[in-house]
Formats: sequence, structure tokens, C-alpha cells
Amino acid sequence: LALAAEVGQTVSQVRELNDMLKDAAEIIREFFGLYYVQVYLVNEKQTELVLQFGTGEVGKELMSRKHRLPLNTESINGRAAITKRSIDIADTTTSTFFRPNPLLPNTRSEVAVPLLVGNTLIGVLDVQSEKVGHLDADALLAFEPMAGQMAVAVQNTSLVAETQRAQAEVQSLGRRLTHTGWAEYLDAIRDQESGRK
Repeated sequence: LALAAEVGQTVSQVRELNDMLKDAAEIIREFFGLYYVQVYLVNEKQTELVLQFGTGEVGKELMSRKHRLPLNTESINGRAAITKRSIDIADTTTSTFFRPNPLLPNTRSEVAVPLLVGNTLIGVLDVQSEKVGHLDADALLAFEPMAGQMAVAVQNTSLVAETQRAQAEVQSLGRRLTHTGWAEYLDAIRDQESGRK
């Protein structure tokens, strides 16, 4: 509950999306003593999960590669996104669908939680531990409410950005129309004056 409140406070502040996700992921990683935390967002075409933020050096490396996953059930994150249900792997060595990442060789348990607003998929929160059994079905009780808060915050941030873009377009159009109007007015005055001469 304390962590959910802290993450909720972090993501409730409307600000730049990457900063918000970075802060939330780092809080989660530190609070649970996790190996790795990452957040994927679904692309506009709803065909891929695009890594938006990953913790540590591995996260920096994956983000520099513009890491993405196809939206299918071949990965834990894709499966969570497609089914819109949380997936927990308490022991990666016994999982039939766990796909190891060579950059994260010590992952022993993992949880992927879809970021949903209503029934709309926003992305996936993925957390990994070096300990077998550290992340299991019980861990979902902590991660699912945080994923819900993050999804709403991502959606709100996107809506604010869209509103700002629309406002900028309206202002630009207003300036162009004003410029055109003045140009036409001045042309009419010049035509009128040249007609008198």
C-alpha cells in the first residue's frame, strides 16, 4: 500500500512521459529490490510493444536499440498484452514460454502486468528478480494497482500532449489567417488609392 501510494503520487503529476515512467520504474525496482523493471507502451497500430523505459545499464542499452516486441503470445509481455491479464513466472527455469534475454542472464522470476484503462491496452509493466519465487501470484496484488495508476497517467499525459498540439495548431492557423486578412486589407487599400490617381 505504501508503494502504491508513492507510485500513485509520482505518476499523478502531469509531466513529461519518459520522466514519469522512469521515476515510477525506479521506485518499484528499489522498493522491491528487483533485478530489472521495464515499461512497454503499445504502438499506434497496436502491432508492437515499444520499450519506453528500462532500469539500469541494460535499460539504457535496450532503449538505445529502440527495443520492441511483436504483439503476440511468444513473450511474457506480449502474452500479458494480448490476454489483458497479468502473467507470473515464479521460476523461469520451469516455464515453457519464458524467453531469456542475454542482457539479463540472472532473471529467475518475472511478472508482466498489462497497463489498461478500462479495456484499452496502453502497455505492459514488466518486473524481474534474481530470486526464484520472489515474483509470483501474490506479487500481483502489489503490481496490478500500480499498473492501473501508470496506465491512467500515461493516458492523461498523452491527452495533455494532444491538447497542447491542437492548441498550437489553432494558434498557428489564427496567425496565418490574421496575416492573410491584413494582407488582403492592405491590398484593397492600395488598389483603392491607385484607382483615385
